[in-house]
Amino acid sequence: MAFRSLQGNMSLLLLLLVCLHFITENRTAATSLREKCECIEETGSVQWRKITDYTIIPKDPLCNKVQIILQLSGKRVCLNPESKQGKKLQRCWKRIKFNTQKKKKKVCLTLKRKQNGPKSSKKH
Repeated sequence: MAFRSLQGNMSLLLLLLVCLHFITENRTAATSLREKCECIEETGSVQWRKITDYTIIPKDPLCNKVQIILQLSGKRVCLNPESKQGKKLQRCWKRIKFNTQKKKKKVCLTLKRKQNGPKSSKKH
């Protein structure tokens, strides 16, 4: 009778070791993943008024570049972070302190018009 309980315990231990082997094997395989970025193709610019929302994903271990994902009406587009528009969005994003609230993010999407002061008359 003691032999049967010992045999049952050994079977359980063997099963546990096999499961543990597969769990640790998968974990090490996951750390060796190649670079995984959401943005594969990037555009240089998009009309500001067409942007409804945006997300900026900083560099991380899985993707070694900043990603700017724009939500247009019905589709998503990636913006080149090195473009003029991409740099403007990143500066504004830092200025609002990475706030993800919709109304704070809208500030970055509004175009600021240059206000021309009174024109000075030139004397000849």
